[in-house]
Amino acid sequence: MNRFLILFVLLPLSASAQPIDYYRFPMDIPAVFSANFGEIRTNRFHTGIDLKTGGSVGKQLRAAADGYVARVTVAPNGYGRAIYIAHPNGTTTVYAHLDRFTTEVENYLRAERYRLRTNDLDLFPPAEKFPVRKGDPIGFSGNSGASSGPHLHFEVRETATARTLNTIARGWIAGATKDTTKPTLVKLYHIDIDTLRGVPVHSAPRVHELKRSADGNYSLASEQPLKAGPTSYFVIEATDRRPEVTNIFGIFRVRMSVDEREKVVFEKDGVRFDETRYACASTLYELQRRSRNELVMLATKGGNRLGMYKKSEGQGVLRVAPDDAPREVKIVVEDDAQNAVTVRFTVVPDPLHAVPQTPAGTPVSDWKDFVYFADGMAINIPQGALYEPFFYTQQVVDQRVTPRADSIRPLSPLHKLGDGSMPLHKAARVTIAADVPEAQRARACLAKVAANGTLGWAGGKWENGAVAGSVRDFGVFCVVADTVRPTISMNFPEGADLTGSAGFTVTAKDNFSGIADFRGTIDGEWVIFERRASRGEFIHRFDRSRLASGTHTLEFRVRDGVGNVTVIKRTFKN
Repeated sequence: MNRFLILFVLLPLSASAQPIDYYRFPMDIPAVFSANFGEIRTNRFHTGIDLKTGGSVGKQLRAAADGYVARVTVAPNGYGRAIYIAHPNGTTTVYAHLDRFTTEVENYLRAERYRLRTNDLDLFPPAEKFPVRKGDPIGFSGNSGASSGPHLHFEVRETATARTLNTIARGWIAGATKDTTKPTLVKLYHIDIDTLRGVPVHSAPRVHELKRSADGNYSLASEQPLKAGPTSYFVIEATDRRPEVTNIFGIFRVRMSVDEREKVVFEKDGVRFDETRYACASTLYELQRRSRNELVMLATKGGNRLGMYKKSEGQGVLRVAPDDAPREVKIVVEDDAQNAVTVRFTVVPDPLHAVPQTPAGTPVSDWKDFVYFADGMAINIPQGALYEPFFYTQQVVDQRVTPRADSIRPLSPLHKLGDGSMPLHKAARVTIAADVPEAQRARACLAKVAANGTLGWAGGKWENGAVAGSVRDFGVFCVVADTVRPTISMNFPEGADLTGSAGFTVTAKDNFSGIADFRGTIDGEWVIFERRASRGEFIHRFDRSRLASGTHTLEFRVRDGVGNVTVIKRTFKN
C-alpha cells in the first residue's frame, strides 16, 4: 500500500453523474460472474455481485478507486474476512470472503486481536492509517465466512446510507463478457384476493404455462384469455443466463402495464440492509424457497416498504368488473445488460368467480402486538412483524419425527404455528411447556420439525417449566434437550514436533445446536485462531515472535449452543 495522505470530503454522487470508468475491476483476471445484484435468496436479496476466482484462493485484489480503508472485519460466517474502502465520491466498495489482507493490515489486525483477546473483529481504522490509490493491492481472494466455494463478493455502497448499488446495470464493471442472452420466462401465476373481516385472503396460485414465439417473446400456452375475479394480481417466474458460465442469474427489472398504462415497476437498482428481508414479501415465499428461478410479485403488500418497487399503482392489484371489456396485460422482464422479453395476454371477467370462505383462525392485524396461548404453547407476534394481516391458527399435530442416533427426541407435543407460506419480518416469541427431566433442563431448547420429520435447532432456553425462544418462520416446533458435548480432533498427535510447520488445525463438530464459542491457549496464553465455520475448522498460524522454542501445551475449548463444553489438551514441540 502506498503511504500517502488522502484528504477529501465524502459527497454523494448521483448515478447519472458517476463517470463510467471511476471504478476499475478489483482483480487482474477476467471478469466472470457467478451471481448478480439483487438475486432473491432465502429471506433476503443478494447485496452485491459474486466474481469467480478460477476455483482457487489467493487472487490479488486491488482497490477499485482512490480512497482509504474504512473498515476491516473478521467473522466465521457472513462476509468472513472483508475490507471496506471509502471513496471521495461518497461511495464505499466492499471486498468479502477474503483469504488474507495486505501485510500492513494483517499486522494491524493481529495486534488488535491480541489486545482485545478476540478472534472476531469489526475495526474502523482512522482515515489516515491506510490510504490507497486506485489499483493498489488490498488483499487476496478467499473462501472465508458463509462461502460455498472460492470467489469474491464485491459491492459498491452509498457511504452515508449503506445502500448497495447495482454495479452491473450501472456499467461500473469493466472487462465483462458482453451479455446478449435474453431472460427466460418460466411461468405466470395468477392469484385472486379478497378481504374478509379486514384480512386479505389469497387464493391458491393458478399456474399458467408460457410459450416462446419466434421473435423471442412469450404468450400464454393455452392461447385463451385469462379469467379473473374482481381483484387479483400476478407473479412472474423468470431466470437469466450469461454467455460465459452455466450459473443462473436473477433478473433486473419487471414492468407491468394494463391497457398500455404502466401499473408496476420493480427494479433492482439498490437496496438498504434494513430493506433486504422484504424479499420475503416480494415473492411467493414458499415456492421461492424451493426454486432456483426468481418469482417476482407484481403487487405490494401493505407492510412491504421495499424501495425496489418504483411504481405500484393501486398496489398492483388488477380490478375487473363483471361487465368490463377485455383488458390487455403486458409484462416486460429485463436483465442487467438491457436484454428484455415480453409476455402479452388478455384478461376477461370470470363469471364463475367464487367468493372465498372465511379461513379458520384468529384475525391478526399488523399494527399491534398479538398474543395467543393454547395447549401449553404461547406466541407473541410483535407489531411490525407482518407484511399484511392474516388468520392465525395453532394446533397440536401428530407428525412422524425421524429418529436420531444421538438421542435428540421431542420432550413436548408437536405444535404447528401458523402457515409455513407466511413469512415474518420480525421474530416472534414462542414458549412451549414441556416435561423435561431436571438433569436436562439446562440443555433444553426448541427444535423445528421439517416436513420429512427431521429436527433442527431453533434456539431458546428453559424458563419456569417451559422453553422460550425467538423464531423467524412459522412451522412445527417442539422441545428437545441437547446433552451431547461437541467433539474435537487435531491434525497432529500428542508430543508432535511442529518445528517446521506453519501452524496446525483443530476440527470441532457438534451434533445439534452448533459451535457457539471457542477459545485456544498455548501455555496458558490466549492465541489467535481463524475459524472456518463451514468446515468446522480452527486454524492457528505460529507467531514465532510470541512462541519460543521448546515444548508447549495447547488447550482448546468449545461450547455448543446450549452450553455443552468440551476441552482438549495436547503438547507439541516447536
